[in-house]
Amino acid sequence: HVARKAFESASNNGRANTVPGRAAGTAPPRRSCFPSVRPHNSTLSSTRRNSLFPGLRSASTVAQDGVRDPNSSASLSTTLDNEVVGKARTILQSSAVPDTAEVEGLLEACEAFAKLLSEKIPTIRQTNKVENTPALNLLSLEETHNDPKSQGRNEIPLTVPAKHSAAQLISSTAYKIITDSKIYITPKLLSTYVNVQSVLCRPGSLPEVFDLYASKPIPKLRTTPLRYTTPNPHKPTAHIPLPVAETALAAAIKVKDLPLCFDIIHYSVCARAFRNSKLLRKASVPIAGAILCPFAVWKLATELSGYMSNMDAAVATDVLFAGILAYVGFTATIGVVAVTTSNDQMDRVTWALGMPLRERWMREEERMLIDRVAGAWGFQQRSRRGEEEGPDWEALREWIGMRGMILDRTELMDGMQ
Repeated sequence: HVARKAFESASNNGRANTVPGRAAGTAPPRRSCFPSVRPHNSTLSSTRRNSLFPGLRSASTVAQDGVRDPNSSASLSTTLDNEVVGKARTILQSSAVPDTAEVEGLLEACEAFAKLLSEKIPTIRQTNKVENTPALNLLSLEETHNDPKSQGRNEIPLTVPAKHSAAQLISSTAYKIITDSKIYITPKLLSTYVNVQSVLCRPGSLPEVFDLYASKPIPKLRTTPLRYTTPNPHKPTAHIPLPVAETALAAAIKVKDLPLCFDIIHYSVCARAFRNSKLLRKASVPIAGAILCPFAVWKLATELSGYMSNMDAAVATDVLFAGILAYVGFTATIGVVAVTTSNDQMDRVTWALGMPLRERWMREEERMLIDRVAGAWGFQQRSRRGEEEGPDWEALREWIGMRGMILDRTELMDGMQ
């Protein structure tokens, strides 16, 4: 509600025709608002090393990239300063461990602002084409005219640079919150942060945050000075949930950053914690059943041997035990082979020959996400598959081959059977 009021107030203020310091009719510098931020060499990381809270700027210096429009962005920046940046600054400058619910509420506020901004933020390809042209002004007026809420009011939409400045502020604020040493990253906190960066199309910091989620030291409560415990990054509870990894990968695909896709897959489904979690969640019951099965079969064979009068009870028990156990074992083996060798869900990425069945089952989520990346980078028409070329495609093919998989197996392509 507060964010929508800020948008309405900013729209009522109007939009300046020229930017101070620039001659009339001069187009603003065309720079991408979606820089490729790498996990260990990012602008956010270098900013964080400068001081405790350098990235949370005031409304007057809300953005470093893009053109500032004070008439249309002042109210929005002020609201962000009061509702998000001010509260974040208080939490980060405090020496005590903040309440988890308060931190989650702050990130949820960032997510609410991000969703409002995303309704008007163009994609990368659209951003590179944004210019102050009469056609753009006419389209803006048409959007305002078609909006039922704006009819009857002289509203002018926020300019693209103003929205990108607010998006940069929200993104940097969320990053400062999630990487602060006093804040423990909960699953809900991680999911909200991924949603914020995905909505803003700024997923460059997600691999770093995924690594922090598993290895970030945990602060101890009621200790002065603060003491930290080193967690085990391989425990099952430190895994990245699959829906969160899929959201992050979708954002990386949207911005067309292939190395970022590799990093997200590496720090999520390829992590040892994810495999331990899958083994615990999906294999613990079958393994327990396999351990308890001989005892249950022996008990069943003992009871059935009492109904047999043509042979000794001990001999009947042994025969029944061997027969029932062999039947259960052979049936279970066929089921395991059927599950681990199924390939109906595979599209362009398949397993290489000689890959053990246990590895196929354990790494199926990894293959699924890699298959999704290959589908996004290749041709969508099935008839043109295999015609892709270029450095990105060759790097993708080599990376897939290094992981024991094959991209576009020849005998599985259309017309090659």
